[in-house]
Amino acid sequence: MMRRMKTLSCLLLAGLGLNAMAADLQVQVRTAGGKPAADVVVMLMPAAQGAAQGAAQVPAAATATVDIVQKGNRFEPYVSAVPAGTQVRFVNRDRYDHHVRSLGSGPMGAVPPAKSFELRLGPVQAGDKAIGSVVFDTPGSITLGCHIHGSMRGHLFVTTTPWVAVTDDQGQARFTGLPDGAAEMRLWHPDQLTGQAAQTLTLSGQGPVQASAQLSFNPPRRPTPRAKGEYEF
Repeated sequence: MMRRMKTLSCLLLAGLGLNAMAADLQVQVRTAGGKPAADVVVMLMPAAQGAAQGAAQVPAAATATVDIVQKGNRFEPYVSAVPAGTQVRFVNRDRYDHHVRSLGSGPMGAVPPAKSFELRLGPVQAGDKAIGSVVFDTPGSITLGCHIHGSMRGHLFVTTTPWVAVTDDQGQARFTGLPDGAAEMRLWHPDQLTGQAAQTLTLSGQGPVQASAQLSFNPPRRPTPRAKGEYEF
């Protein structure tokens, strides 16, 4: 009986050691033509067991406030991704009024926004920025528009997982502190017509993991910024 208890204790300690391990991941996403794909939302859904083991490792960003800035008649970042329940602050840093409203996404805006809202933001005055905030608690996509400046567009994707990142100009997304084990990787881009196929990865805290993915299309170029001097900062 004593030997069985010792064996069980060893197994529990070994299990705790595995649970404490965390993996780092770098994902390279490319277009259908093989070029680095920027503005791609990369989501990781650990397997049920791994998610339970990594519950204590949920990144702080899952509960942090995220800013989306209106600057030079643009939304910055152009694409943002947040876990459901995140508070997003919309900040006007221009010298003139702006407006933020939710629009449909997908082809011809046919996909209803995950959350409908409207905000009116005044201009920068004496260095003070106009700020409005919204809590996004329903997963899905939202196109951001400005009723005053019709050409302004941005995109927000609300996820069911706290492990989410957006690729940079080199098409790379990075994660730290992921729970060990199998995980499903999914992609989203504001210009995709159909869903991208999911991939299964095996994450390990023994060293950094690298993965690659490819879009099934070539996205158009991101809108270019306006000339300097047309906005406050």
